[in-house]
Amino acid sequence: MNSKKVKDEFLKAVEAYLEGTADEAQLLFVEQYFDLFLDTEDIFESMDSREIQNIHDRIISKINSEIEKKTRISTGQIESARSFSKYLYLAAAAAFVIPMSLYIYQRNQIRFKPVSTQLITKITPGGNKAVLTLADGSKISLTDVKNGEVANQSGSVITKSRDSQLVYQQSAAASTAKEITYNTIETPKGGQFQLILSDGTKVWLNAASSLRYPSAFGRGDRKVELVGEAYFEVAKNTAKPFLVSSSKQVVEVLGTHFNINAYTNEPVVSTTLLEGSVKVISPFTNTYKIIKPGQQSLVNSGDTNNMGIKVKNIDPDEAVAWKNGYFMFEKEGLASVLRKVSRWYDVEIENPRGEKLDKLLFSGTLSKYSDVSKVLRKLELTGSIRFKIIGRRIIVMN
Repeated sequence: MNSKKVKDEFLKAVEAYLEGTADEAQLLFVEQYFDLFLDTEDIFESMDSREIQNIHDRIISKINSEIEKKTRISTGQIESARSFSKYLYLAAAAAFVIPMSLYIYQRNQIRFKPVSTQLITKITPGGNKAVLTLADGSKISLTDVKNGEVANQSGSVITKSRDSQLVYQQSAAASTAKEITYNTIETPKGGQFQLILSDGTKVWLNAASSLRYPSAFGRGDRKVELVGEAYFEVAKNTAKPFLVSSSKQVVEVLGTHFNINAYTNEPVVSTTLLEGSVKVISPFTNTYKIIKPGQQSLVNSGDTNNMGIKVKNIDPDEAVAWKNGYFMFEKEGLASVLRKVSRWYDVEIENPRGEKLDKLLFSGTLSKYSDVSKVLRKLELTGSIRFKIIGRRIIVMN
């Protein structure tokens, strides 16, 4: 595509975005503009700075309008739910505005070119990878095993479906069995997996996580143990509470949708509720909090002297973006962002600045299925950080 056609198509997509009529292809075109800009930085050669500035100002106005709507929703002034697609509009705009600003600066001040990541090894995103450990200690690679029946134990038939789900089907006799046997599913860095427990509860397991659970639930409470991050859609059963035990907390529900982030290298354990209600219990303080949809509980994961439960309002889409194929950040410290990148791409982050990097905040929505260089390139747009990739190491340069 020649530069004039690129420019025309891009401006058409921008106009559609501003009018709220952009289709998926146009949104993608705008969102990926920065990558295009690096390769074709002369596409605005025929436009003067006033024309560029006008587009820039209109985009900024649109973003501010969306942010104001978001703020009103989060404070309860607007009750109607907002679809996830609006985030794509906002992300598309953000991906456009920064390079456009750089271009204006470049035309009117000095020749400034965004720093690009030094790429030596192509690092691709993660995928469906996990290992299942049965009650007898035998291990099964769910990455490699064929679809169909995987195992049969303690009254449950375990199968792997075509869409890479691990499914437990419990017999009637299993619920009255005296002995409960446990399985464990573990995802590596760069892995994720979905399973359906014997009671019908659906679980999405994020990278570098594990879940220990009964192969068939008995007569009592439904108890599972989580390390890392998982999203739960719990099958409702008022007679049998569902309990998730994780670092420094226990979550009790009867049937609801929620996300738990309990990685050992994160400063807090967070539980985010999407629907229903959740009881978050701190065994250290013998206290609990009931959280509502759109709220997130926080428990300090490192300081045993400060184990109280805090609750804040949050956009739940941000917490579950990982399940939907995105990284979504809202003023998140870059050290935290890089920990997520490390887990999903299975890379080592060499960060001499440590937690000081969390003073640099990043907001945006990025596809989890992009090459890691594209993700890092977007982070470099902050102007405060550069990266170098050597093998499977990502080095923070400044």
